[in-house]
Amino acid sequence: MNKKRNLDHYERGFNAAEKWEIVLQLIIFIAALFVVMTLTRRLRLAIDRKTQSYVTDVALQNAYRIEEKLQVLQQDLELIKAHVNDELPSHQPIFLQEAAALLGFDSLVIHANDSETGVIVRENQQIDVTVALDEQRQLTGSISQQRMQQMIQSQSFGGQGLSCISDAEGRVIISPTSLEPFLKLDELFVEKRDAQVVADIEQMQARMRSGERGVLQFVARDQTELVLSYIPIHNGQWVLLTLVPAALMSREVDLYAFWNYIVLALLLIFCGLILMLSLYRNWKHRRRLGEIAFMDPLTRAPNDSGFRLLCRRQLDMPGLSPSSIVFINLKHFKLINENYRSETGDIVLKIFMECLRQTCGQGELAARIEADHFALLVRGQAYDGLLARLQRLQGQVKQALAAQQIDFTLAFNAGFYAIYSVSQDVQVMLGRAKTACWSAEKQELLLCQYDQRLIDTLNQEHAMTAALPGALRDGQFMIVLQPKVDPAGGRVAGAEALVRWKHPEKGMIPPGQFIPILENSGQIVQLDEFVFEQVCALLKRWQEDGIAPLPISVNLSRHHFKNRNFLGRLRSIAEHYGVDPGWIELEITESIFFDESSIERVKTIVHQIHQSGFTCSLDDFGSGYSSLGLLKEFEIDAIKLDRIFFPATLDPRSQVVIEGIVALAKNLKLTIVAEGVESGEQADFLRRIGCDLIQGYYYSPPLMPTAFAELRCKQNQEFES
Repeated sequence: MNKKRNLDHYERGFNAAEKWEIVLQLIIFIAALFVVMTLTRRLRLAIDRKTQSYVTDVALQNAYRIEEKLQVLQQDLELIKAHVNDELPSHQPIFLQEAAALLGFDSLVIHANDSETGVIVRENQQIDVTVALDEQRQLTGSISQQRMQQMIQSQSFGGQGLSCISDAEGRVIISPTSLEPFLKLDELFVEKRDAQVVADIEQMQARMRSGERGVLQFVARDQTELVLSYIPIHNGQWVLLTLVPAALMSREVDLYAFWNYIVLALLLIFCGLILMLSLYRNWKHRRRLGEIAFMDPLTRAPNDSGFRLLCRRQLDMPGLSPSSIVFINLKHFKLINENYRSETGDIVLKIFMECLRQTCGQGELAARIEADHFALLVRGQAYDGLLARLQRLQGQVKQALAAQQIDFTLAFNAGFYAIYSVSQDVQVMLGRAKTACWSAEKQELLLCQYDQRLIDTLNQEHAMTAALPGALRDGQFMIVLQPKVDPAGGRVAGAEALVRWKHPEKGMIPPGQFIPILENSGQIVQLDEFVFEQVCALLKRWQEDGIAPLPISVNLSRHHFKNRNFLGRLRSIAEHYGVDPGWIELEITESIFFDESSIERVKTIVHQIHQSGFTCSLDDFGSGYSSLGLLKEFEIDAIKLDRIFFPATLDPRSQVVIEGIVALAKNLKLTIVAEGVESGEQADFLRRIGCDLIQGYYYSPPLMPTAFAELRCKQNQEFES
């Protein structure tokens, strides 16, 4: 659900290229449809013209045949007229009967001269052909409706065409063999339909009255498309109407058009499916790209890019309440992967991300920026409110880890930046929150705000780092030596070289102010090399002055281990001063083993330290998490017990722990140095348990090299006396 909601934020419809692609495809489909429909329509119009022409030609032939048949009937009556007078009156009926059967009349009769001569249509649609025999008599041949229907019916059109004869006004006088198609023929001339049909009918009526021929194509009430040809016959008194279904002539074309439309429809459906498939694949592709570009694959939460995108959209929304960006760093997360396994580390990250989600309200965002870094966009800018919220988050994470049976206390530091201008770049605001987080880590605070005080502190740190090269060049730094005393005899057996900064304007700057700053900037390497060189110079002066050398320890920052050749640089300095490297002890801290990705590399460097002739000690022993394991893994010569072991009053439990560590170190043949010892009680206890060296204010504070030499001289005089 969260994944879908997050992805929906990234999807904002189609981009410009995709929209143009869709429009282009639709234009192509519509153009193809228009072209096909236009061609089909033109083809149909052409077929209609051919159909009308063909029907007219066939009807005209039929009209000629009817005209010729009527003329032949009149000529036949003239022949009968010539012979009937030669017959005896008693034989005339038989003669007329035989002549009628021979010539195609239904009957031939002689009657008084009471009718018009020529061809006449009776009310029963019977045709009478009459000629005068003399002034008193007429000869009339009658043709029945059935015989006339057979006469006028065309043999073309496969028997599906029908013909009839009407007068010039359109009244049917000889109906066709089937009345069904012509039942409503009269309505064609009296019904009012649309304007175009009315105009075509009026034109047809006018042409029929004027004795002109023509053709009319129309759709019957039952939606049958018909072609009606009208040709004047019998000197324009009659009109031969020939009615043919349009489909009769265009059946193959209609079938072709039908399949054409079917193919077109299938093609459009296919193209539509292709388009839909393409759009779906594009959508899936964009969704996948959104996951890769904007989502963390482990927690299914926004990553750095996703957070910046969503945060910008949220900040651009109108009516935004005062908000802040919070940056969170999980402390010592690498220990989880080291002490447990990477799968457990992944579970912890998921749990923490889920707890962050649960703390988010409407309009707030949570993201995993990278590794063990997280970010929030939250409402509110009050320090106390955000601090309380993070404290509740600590409790939720603790409960969630306990529910998963993960026995680890997950701590974190956070920094926040109060957003006063939503137009600021999100990356800048996130960077400021991150800076505040690092400040919280240095001060061992849960939460720190990026404000003017922090800015002033950062400016001071920047000024301090910028002043380092000049301070080294101008001799503002100096070394001091804090004695390491053998508790058994109370004599100085060694020293640790420490550094002091005597600023020309600010005076003596405490190490706690500049060491962490230079450590963070990486400039601590230059300072360490300065101290190392000063120690080498001091040892050389002692040799030249006939003073017996003592082992002096020099601190090495973890940054040295990033340079594979740093030992070569130290060897060169020692060789330059002609100093035996055996008198120099290099101190490394436990943090180096957690900051480097490969413990094997650190083991190699420790081995190279011994090959170079230096000794190696582990500083701040006990302040980390894996000290006992390190004693087994690395070839160190000494360990320095961290000052956390020596509170003002040593309780029994602390004594047991210290005594156990000293015994373990002695079994490993390691030198034990206790630092931060400030009371006689502590010194007496360490002497009793066999601690080798003690360093602390109980014996001496850090001394200038001259004062240190005087202390040694004084001790020597005391022992000699």
